[in-house]
Amino acid sequence: MAPFFTGIAKGFFKEAAASTSAVLATGGNVDGLAPGNGYKYHTFTSPGTFTVSSTPLLVEVLVVGGGGGGGNYPSGNAGGGGGAGGLIIHPAMPITVGSYPVVIGGGGAGGPGEASGTAGTPSTFNGLTALGGGYGGRYNVAGGPGGSGGGGGGYGAGYGLATTPGSQPSQPQTAPVGYLQYGSAGGRSAAGNPGHGGGGGGAGGAGGNDTAGVGGVGNQYPQFTGPLIGLPELAPLSGYFAGGGGGGEYYGPAKPGGSGGGGRGNGTSGTANSGGGGGGNQGPSGGAGGSGIVVIRYLN
Repeated sequence: MAPFFTGIAKGFFKEAAASTSAVLATGGNVDGLAPGNGYKYHTFTSPGTFTVSSTPLLVEVLVVGGGGGGGNYPSGNAGGGGGAGGLIIHPAMPITVGSYPVVIGGGGAGGPGEASGTAGTPSTFNGLTALGGGYGGRYNVAGGPGGSGGGGGGYGAGYGLATTPGSQPSQPQTAPVGYLQYGSAGGRSAAGNPGHGGGGGGAGGAGGNDTAGVGGVGNQYPQFTGPLIGLPELAPLSGYFAGGGGGGEYYGPAKPGGSGGGGRGNGTSGTANSGGGGGGNQGPSGGAGGSGIVVIRYLN
Protein backbone atom coordinates (compact mmCIF):
# COMPACT_ATOMS: atom_id res chain seq x y z
CA MET A 1 0.00 0.00 0.00
CA ALA A 2 1.35 3.46 -0.85
CA PRO A 3 3.21 5.28 1.96
CA PHE A 4 0.81 8.22 2.21
CA PHE A 5 -1.89 6.10 3.81
CA THR A 6 -2.09 6.19 7.60
CA GLY A 7 -2.31 3.15 9.81
CA ILE A 8 -6.01 3.82 10.38
CA ALA A 9 -6.62 4.00 6.64
CA LYS A 10 -4.67 0.79 6.10
CA GLY A 11 -6.93 -0.95 8.58
CA PHE A 12 -9.99 0.30 6.76
CA PHE A 13 -8.60 -0.81 3.41
CA LYS A 14 -7.70 -4.27 4.71
CA GLU A 15 -11.22 -4.76 6.09
CA ALA A 16 -12.83 -3.47 2.89
CA ALA A 17 -10.67 -5.61 0.62
CA ALA A 18 -11.42 -8.70 2.65
CA SER A 19 -15.17 -8.13 2.52
CA THR A 20 -15.78 -7.15 -1.10
CA SER A 21 -17.44 -10.50 -1.85
CA ALA A 22 -20.29 -9.44 0.46
CA VAL A 23 -20.59 -5.91 -0.92
CA LEU A 24 -23.73 -4.82 -2.73
CA ALA A 25 -22.83 -1.86 -4.96
CA THR A 26 -24.93 -0.53 -7.81
CA GLY A 27 -24.85 2.24 -10.37
CA GLY A 28 -23.60 3.15 -13.79
CA ASN A 29 -24.58 2.66 -17.40
CA VAL A 30 -22.46 -0.47 -17.05
CA ASP A 31 -23.45 -1.78 -13.62
CA GLY A 32 -21.14 -4.25 -11.88
CA LEU A 33 -19.50 -5.82 -14.93
CA ALA A 34 -17.11 -8.64 -13.96
CA PRO A 35 -14.83 -9.23 -16.98
CA GLY A 36 -12.87 -12.00 -15.31
CA ASN A 37 -9.79 -10.08 -14.17
CA GLY A 38 -10.78 -10.16 -10.49
CA TYR A 39 -12.60 -6.80 -10.47
CA LYS A 40 -16.09 -5.42 -10.87
CA TYR A 41 -16.63 -2.26 -12.93
CA HIS A 42 -19.21 0.50 -12.74
CA THR A 43 -18.95 2.75 -15.78
CA PHE A 44 -20.81 6.06 -15.95
CA THR A 45 -21.29 7.69 -19.35
CA SER A 46 -24.17 9.83 -18.13
CA PRO A 47 -25.08 11.26 -14.70
CA GLY A 48 -26.13 8.79 -12.04
CA THR A 49 -25.51 7.53 -8.52
CA PHE A 50 -23.05 4.97 -7.15
CA THR A 51 -24.61 3.27 -4.14
CA VAL A 52 -22.94 1.00 -1.59
CA SER A 53 -25.51 -0.65 0.66
CA SER A 54 -23.75 -3.34 2.66
CA THR A 55 -20.12 -2.83 3.68
CA PRO A 56 -17.27 -0.35 3.03
CA LEU A 57 -15.35 -0.55 -0.22
CA LEU A 58 -11.88 0.33 -1.42
CA VAL A 59 -12.19 1.47 -5.02
CA GLU A 60 -10.00 2.66 -7.87
CA VAL A 61 -11.53 5.61 -9.71
CA LEU A 62 -10.94 7.23 -13.11
CA VAL A 63 -12.58 10.62 -13.67
CA VAL A 64 -12.27 12.49 -17.01
CA GLY A 65 -13.88 15.83 -17.88
CA GLY A 66 -15.46 16.68 -21.22
CA GLY A 67 -13.08 17.80 -23.97
CA GLY A 68 -13.04 21.31 -25.39
CA GLY A 69 -14.33 22.13 -28.86
CA GLY A 70 -11.96 23.00 -31.68
CA GLY A 71 -11.75 26.48 -33.17
CA ASN A 72 -12.41 27.32 -36.80
CA TYR A 73 -11.63 29.95 -39.38
CA PRO A 74 -12.28 29.31 -43.08
CA SER A 75 -10.56 30.73 -46.16
CA GLY A 76 -6.89 30.35 -45.38
CA ASN A 77 -6.80 30.64 -41.60
CA ALA A 78 -7.03 27.70 -39.19
CA GLY A 79 -8.42 27.26 -35.69
CA GLY A 80 -6.72 25.60 -32.76
CA GLY A 81 -7.49 22.15 -31.38
CA GLY A 82 -9.61 21.76 -28.28
CA GLY A 83 -7.95 20.80 -25.02
CA ALA A 84 -8.69 17.44 -23.42
CA GLY A 85 -10.74 17.21 -20.28
CA GLY A 86 -8.80 17.06 -17.04
CA LEU A 87 -8.01 13.56 -15.79
CA ILE A 88 -7.91 12.22 -12.23
CA ILE A 89 -6.87 8.73 -11.14
CA HIS A 90 -7.39 7.65 -7.53
CA PRO A 91 -5.86 4.22 -6.87
CA ALA A 92 -7.42 3.53 -3.47
CA MET A 93 -10.44 5.56 -2.37
CA PRO A 94 -12.32 4.38 0.74
CA ILE A 95 -16.09 4.39 0.22
CA THR A 96 -18.50 3.90 3.12
CA VAL A 97 -22.10 2.76 2.89
CA GLY A 98 -24.16 5.44 1.17
CA SER A 99 -25.04 7.06 -2.15
CA TYR A 100 -22.58 9.10 -4.23
CA PRO A 101 -23.75 11.30 -7.12
CA VAL A 102 -21.80 11.14 -10.37
CA VAL A 103 -21.70 13.97 -12.91
CA ILE A 104 -20.40 13.43 -16.45
CA GLY A 105 -18.95 16.41 -18.29
CA GLY A 106 -20.14 17.24 -21.77
CA GLY A 107 -17.83 18.01 -24.67
CA GLY A 108 -17.70 21.60 -25.87
CA ALA A 109 -19.11 22.56 -29.26
CA GLY A 110 -16.80 23.21 -32.17
CA GLY A 111 -16.60 26.78 -33.40
CA PRO A 112 -18.99 27.46 -36.32
CA GLY A 113 -17.75 29.70 -39.11
CA GLU A 114 -15.25 32.25 -37.80
CA ALA A 115 -15.41 31.26 -34.15
CA SER A 116 -13.55 29.68 -31.28
CA GLY A 117 -14.87 26.46 -29.81
CA THR A 118 -16.48 26.25 -26.40
CA ALA A 119 -15.01 24.69 -23.28
CA GLY A 120 -16.01 21.25 -22.00
CA THR A 121 -17.69 20.82 -18.64
CA PRO A 122 -16.45 19.00 -15.50
CA SER A 123 -17.00 15.42 -14.37
CA THR A 124 -17.26 14.83 -10.63
CA PHE A 125 -17.34 11.98 -8.10
CA ASN A 126 -17.01 12.07 -4.31
CA GLY A 127 -14.96 15.26 -4.09
CA LEU A 128 -12.98 14.67 -7.29
CA THR A 129 -13.48 17.25 -10.06
CA ALA A 130 -11.97 16.75 -13.51
CA LEU A 131 -12.29 20.08 -15.32
CA GLY A 132 -13.60 20.47 -18.84
CA GLY A 133 -11.04 21.03 -21.58
CA GLY A 134 -10.24 24.48 -22.91
CA TYR A 135 -11.59 25.69 -26.24
CA GLY A 136 -9.50 25.98 -29.39
CA GLY A 137 -9.09 29.55 -30.62
CA ARG A 138 -10.13 31.00 -33.96
CA TYR A 139 -8.00 33.36 -36.07
CA ASN A 140 -5.81 35.56 -33.87
CA VAL A 141 -7.40 34.24 -30.68
CA ALA A 142 -5.63 32.26 -27.98
CA GLY A 143 -6.97 28.91 -26.89
CA GLY A 144 -8.94 28.78 -23.64
CA PRO A 145 -7.92 27.40 -20.24
CA GLY A 146 -9.33 24.18 -18.87
CA GLY A 147 -8.42 20.70 -17.73
CA SER A 148 -5.93 20.87 -20.59
CA GLY A 149 -5.55 24.11 -22.51
CA GLY A 150 -6.91 24.68 -25.99
CA GLY A 151 -4.61 25.40 -28.94
CA GLY A 152 -4.26 28.90 -30.35
CA GLY A 153 -5.77 29.83 -33.69
CA GLY A 154 -3.71 31.26 -36.56
CA TYR A 155 -1.60 34.17 -35.24
CA GLY A 156 -2.78 33.30 -31.71
CA ALA A 157 -0.86 31.95 -28.74
CA GLY A 158 -1.53 28.75 -26.85
CA TYR A 159 -3.17 29.39 -23.50
CA GLY A 160 -3.13 26.59 -20.99
CA LEU A 161 -1.60 25.42 -17.76
CA ALA A 162 1.40 27.59 -16.77
CA THR A 163 2.08 28.81 -20.33
CA THR A 164 0.78 32.40 -20.42
CA PRO A 165 1.44 34.77 -17.52
CA GLY A 166 -1.78 35.53 -15.72
CA SER A 167 -3.65 32.61 -17.27
CA GLN A 168 -6.46 30.91 -15.41
CA PRO A 169 -5.53 27.64 -13.70
CA SER A 170 -5.98 24.31 -15.43
CA GLN A 171 -6.21 20.89 -13.83
CA PRO A 172 -3.48 21.02 -11.17
CA GLN A 173 -0.31 19.09 -11.92
CA THR A 174 0.59 18.84 -8.22
CA ALA A 175 -1.31 15.98 -6.64
CA PRO A 176 -3.23 16.14 -3.37
CA VAL A 177 -2.64 13.25 -1.01
CA GLY A 178 -4.00 10.00 -2.41
CA TYR A 179 -4.60 10.74 -6.07
CA LEU A 180 -3.08 12.21 -9.23
CA GLN A 181 -4.36 14.93 -11.56
CA TYR A 182 -3.32 15.59 -15.14
CA GLY A 183 -3.65 18.47 -17.60
CA SER A 184 -1.27 20.09 -20.09
CA ALA A 185 -0.90 23.27 -22.09
CA GLY A 186 -2.35 23.99 -25.50
CA GLY A 187 0.05 24.67 -28.36
CA ARG A 188 0.68 28.10 -29.82
CA SER A 189 0.31 29.28 -33.38
CA ALA A 190 3.17 31.63 -34.19
CA ALA A 191 2.65 34.99 -35.91
CA GLY A 192 3.11 34.77 -39.65
CA ASN A 193 1.52 31.34 -39.97
CA PRO A 194 -2.25 31.87 -40.02
CA GLY A 195 -2.86 28.52 -41.69
CA HIS A 196 -1.51 26.45 -38.78
CA GLY A 197 -3.56 26.10 -35.58
CA GLY A 198 -1.93 24.93 -32.36
CA GLY A 199 -2.80 21.50 -30.96
CA GLY A 200 -4.92 21.11 -27.85
CA GLY A 201 -3.22 19.86 -24.70
CA GLY A 202 -3.67 16.27 -23.51
CA ALA A 203 -3.49 14.64 -20.10
CA GLY A 204 -0.01 13.32 -20.85
CA GLY A 205 1.55 16.11 -22.91
CA ALA A 206 1.24 19.58 -24.37
CA GLY A 207 -0.28 20.32 -27.75
CA GLY A 208 2.09 20.85 -30.66
CA ASN A 209 3.10 24.33 -31.75
CA ASP A 210 2.60 26.00 -35.14
CA THR A 211 3.33 23.64 -38.08
CA ALA A 212 3.62 20.70 -35.64
CA GLY A 213 0.15 21.32 -34.22
CA VAL A 214 -0.70 17.76 -33.22
CA GLY A 215 -2.93 17.10 -30.24
CA GLY A 216 -1.25 16.36 -26.93
CA VAL A 217 -1.10 12.69 -25.93
CA GLY A 218 -3.47 11.36 -23.29
CA ASN A 219 -2.72 8.95 -20.44
CA GLN A 220 -2.96 5.18 -20.81
CA TYR A 221 -4.57 2.89 -18.21
CA PRO A 222 -4.58 -0.80 -19.23
CA GLN A 223 -6.95 -1.58 -16.35
CA PHE A 224 -9.61 0.64 -17.98
CA THR A 225 -9.60 -0.49 -21.62
CA GLY A 226 -12.90 -0.43 -23.50
CA PRO A 227 -13.64 -4.17 -23.25
CA LEU A 228 -12.89 -4.25 -19.50
CA ILE A 229 -15.17 -1.30 -18.69
CA GLY A 230 -18.01 -2.52 -20.91
CA LEU A 231 -17.55 0.00 -23.73
CA PRO A 232 -16.24 -1.97 -26.71
CA GLU A 233 -16.39 1.14 -28.87
CA LEU A 234 -13.41 2.46 -26.88
CA ALA A 235 -11.29 -0.62 -27.65
CA PRO A 236 -9.31 1.21 -30.39
CA LEU A 237 -8.05 3.71 -27.79
CA SER A 238 -6.12 0.91 -25.97
CA GLY A 239 -6.84 2.40 -22.55
CA TYR A 240 -5.84 5.97 -23.47
CA PHE A 241 -8.03 8.85 -22.30
CA ALA A 242 -7.95 12.65 -22.62
CA GLY A 243 -6.04 13.26 -25.84
CA GLY A 244 -5.91 16.79 -27.26
CA GLY A 245 -7.48 17.84 -30.54
CA GLY A 246 -5.23 18.41 -33.54
CA GLY A 247 -4.76 21.97 -34.74
CA GLY A 248 -6.49 23.06 -37.92
CA GLU A 249 -4.32 23.06 -41.04
CA TYR A 250 -4.64 24.97 -44.31
CA TYR A 251 -1.39 24.16 -46.09
CA GLY A 252 -1.06 20.40 -45.63
CA PRO A 253 -2.57 17.20 -44.25
CA ALA A 254 -4.77 17.42 -41.18
CA LYS A 255 -2.86 17.20 -37.91
CA PRO A 256 -3.71 14.10 -35.84
CA GLY A 257 -5.35 14.29 -32.46
CA GLY A 258 -3.58 12.92 -29.41
CA SER A 259 -3.93 9.27 -28.37
CA GLY A 260 -6.92 9.19 -26.08
CA GLY A 261 -9.74 10.33 -28.34
CA GLY A 262 -8.46 13.66 -29.68
CA GLY A 263 -10.07 14.68 -33.01
CA ARG A 264 -8.05 15.29 -36.18
CA GLY A 265 -7.40 18.86 -37.27
CA ASN A 266 -10.02 18.77 -40.00
CA GLY A 267 -12.95 19.38 -37.68
CA THR A 268 -13.18 15.80 -36.41
CA SER A 269 -14.91 15.50 -33.05
CA GLY A 270 -13.27 13.96 -30.00
CA THR A 271 -14.31 10.40 -29.18
CA ALA A 272 -17.36 10.14 -26.92
CA ASN A 273 -16.54 9.21 -23.30
CA SER A 274 -12.80 9.71 -23.79
CA GLY A 275 -12.59 13.38 -22.81
CA GLY A 276 -10.71 14.02 -26.07
CA GLY A 277 -10.54 17.52 -27.51
CA GLY A 278 -12.19 18.39 -30.81
CA GLY A 279 -10.02 19.05 -33.85
CA GLY A 280 -9.49 22.58 -35.11
CA ASN A 281 -10.41 23.39 -38.68
CA GLN A 282 -10.37 25.84 -41.56
CA GLY A 283 -13.71 24.66 -42.94
CA PRO A 284 -17.36 24.78 -41.88
CA SER A 285 -16.71 24.24 -38.15
CA GLY A 286 -14.34 22.90 -35.56
CA GLY A 287 -14.85 19.47 -34.04
CA ALA A 288 -16.83 18.99 -30.83
CA GLY A 289 -15.06 17.72 -27.73
CA GLY A 290 -15.67 14.17 -26.53
CA SER A 291 -17.82 13.68 -23.44
CA GLY A 292 -16.22 12.62 -20.17
CA ILE A 293 -16.46 9.46 -18.11
CA VAL A 294 -16.27 8.08 -14.58
CA VAL A 295 -15.21 4.46 -13.98
CA ILE A 296 -15.15 2.79 -10.55
CA ARG A 297 -13.64 -0.64 -9.98
CA TYR A 298 -13.03 -2.83 -6.93
CA LEU A 299 -11.99 -6.37 -6.10
CA ASN A 300 -14.69 -8.86 -6.95
